[in-house]
Amino acid sequence: MTREHGDGPGDAGEWVPAATVADLVPGTAVTALSGDREVALFNVDGDLLAVEARCLHKGGALADGHVSDGVVTCPLHWWRYDLRTGERLGAPDLRLSCYPVRVMDGRVEVLLPRSRPPARSLRDRLLAAGHEWQAGGGAPP
Repeated sequence: MTREHGDGPGDAGEWVPAATVADLVPGTAVTALSGDREVALFNVDGDLLAVEARCLHKGGALADGHVSDGVVTCPLHWWRYDLRTGERLGAPDLRLSCYPVRVMDGRVEVLLPRSRPPARSLRDRLLAAGHEWQAGGGAPP
């Protein structure tokens, strides 16, 4: 059985092949590159679930974590996430992105939002503003 969960099919996005059904027998997980995203796919008692592949703490590979009762434990520092909601247990404000999943002709596909340019850090934005200011003839005080 597959479940469409997470951000929802109403968001603009595209179905991207991520694995085959044979790759995801019950109790297994794989990491797949889907478009420009790394996605962790889990088969939890026949329910296919997809979340962002890396732990929010230190970037551990969640597909390598232990799964019990629909909760994955990161193999690095034991942060735990509900695979159906993405919520970090004990810290509900922290969430993994969850993606809808479907099976088409033996392929597992994930609905991913359209790509956006990567967010720039505050440091990068300040450096760019400084360069623009200097190019405009400004001089430091």
